[in-house]
Amino acid sequence: MVASTALKLDIRALGSAYTRGEHDPVAVLQALLVEASADPLKLNAFCHLDAEGALAEARASSARWQAGQALGPLDGIPVSIKDLLPVAGWPTRRGSLATAGDPPSEQDAPLVTHLRNAGAVLFGKTTTTEFGWSTASHNPHAGTTRNPLDPSRSAGGSSSGAAAQVAAGWGPLAVGSDAGGSVRIPAAYCGLVGFKPTFGAIPAAPQSAFAEFAHFGPLSRSVADCMISMQVLGQQNARDPASLYPRQGTVRLPTRLRIGWGVELGAAMALQPDIEQALNALVDKLGAAGHHMVPLPPMGLAAAEAMWIVWQSRVHESFVDWSDAQRAELDPLLQKVWQAGAEVSQTQLARSRTALRGLAGQLAQQFVGIDILLTPTAPTVAPPLPERPETSPRNWFAGNGYCYPFNLTQQPALSLPMGRDAQGLPFGVQIVGRRYADGLVLSVGEMLETMATA
Repeated sequence: MVASTALKLDIRALGSAYTRGEHDPVAVLQALLVEASADPLKLNAFCHLDAEGALAEARASSARWQAGQALGPLDGIPVSIKDLLPVAGWPTRRGSLATAGDPPSEQDAPLVTHLRNAGAVLFGKTTTTEFGWSTASHNPHAGTTRNPLDPSRSAGGSSSGAAAQVAAGWGPLAVGSDAGGSVRIPAAYCGLVGFKPTFGAIPAAPQSAFAEFAHFGPLSRSVADCMISMQVLGQQNARDPASLYPRQGTVRLPTRLRIGWGVELGAAMALQPDIEQALNALVDKLGAAGHHMVPLPPMGLAAAEAMWIVWQSRVHESFVDWSDAQRAELDPLLQKVWQAGAEVSQTQLARSRTALRGLAGQLAQQFVGIDILLTPTAPTVAPPLPERPETSPRNWFAGNGYCYPFNLTQQPALSLPMGRDAQGLPFGVQIVGRRYADGLVLSVGEMLETMATA
């Protein structure tokens, strides 16, 4: 019971408990494995658990803590990896039946190497939508992942299991990926902090067909945990040239920030009224605190259809060299997206990419006059799980125009819990900064987190 309680602690508190000998990495891991295996709500957050390997890492961590030689704040902290990332010796199924015959990965992804070097206890892989193609929470390999706050609802995607794990209280940290909202949307649905840092901040290798959109990022229960994890995850690695840039040091918040805000971005969506009311209340509160609040003008460029066309083309690129027999093992919806991508003309693709560049350019223009931008993370709370499988692919960018624009611009974006609706379901606020201003984004997140609890 004591170790089970430790799973609810944040990273710093858990490390302090290790220092005092109140908790032990082995006991904490064992409690996590027991709870995750029992899974009374049938959340289905994991597609692979490595109890033997994780116990060996936990024992080594325990010895370091006892000797006063801990490697840092993540030493002994249980961390999961989304099943799009290779971990040496583990299968990489990517939520698909088509990968059943693939051998275990031979090499760790760079961020996995960084976690190992920091003493983190890597215990398993979390579920993802098939090859991360949508923001639902189902895949053919592992099935449906449910929201711990209401198991009848989606956990969001594509980092479904990562969000479900942390929201369920099974440790303080999970690593996800985000090519259009796949960290931030599940974070908002599950009442968590989810961070998509500047492109390249967390090194990526090998790269996918979505390379310039794809960011990796942590899901946690506090901004402080997110910041601690970024000290480890956000290191350079030669395998990803985009990561080879100087990082910011500690950021001190200005007394008076220029804070933009808006509810219209990359799609024409209906915003849930209580989410809009909560954002307006936050804007008023920040204005009263002395910050200069700048309403974002409607930019008149709904680019969701353009993004969907480009997305379909990248799905086609992902499987273009597969045989017909291999593609037949993909989910029928993903097969339809692949076929639609095959039918995209060069003219359609050119016009879509032009539209996306236009959206990115307009966003860059807005950041000339602001330090930070606030938007909702998603227009609604977590939707109910579908009663029956969908039969045709859905343009999920049209349902959330707040997240994907900042994959185009490669800017840092943080989702932070902003409130709950009348049903008690959480929703999030998104904090966006200029590229490389990750420290400022996280510091503003800490400020808003403090205001919410004041």
